[in-house]
Amino acid sequence: MSDAIPHATVHLLDLRDLPPPQPMERILARLDRLQPGERLLALTPFYPVPLLPLLAQSGFAYDAQAAGDGARLVICHDTDRHLLGAPLPP
Repeated sequence: MSDAIPHATVHLLDLRDLPPPQPMERILARLDRLQPGERLLALTPFYPVPLLPLLAQSGFAYDAQAAGDGARLVICHDTDRHLLGAPLPP
């Protein structure tokens, strides 16, 4: 049996040039279309503190990391939490 993490479709949103609250609004709108087994990679202009509790309340798992030019946020359905550690395409 393999311990490999399964591949999942990744959707990219580069929101680093948008002012608040547009990044949060666009992420929430895109999550409405996120299918099981898919992940959303959002690049934001800042660490998305206001968004994180909304994700948890809506049944999404996430990994948020601060970056030099904002933040990197990987989101998936909570039932697909195992996909958070899967490698992202370059």
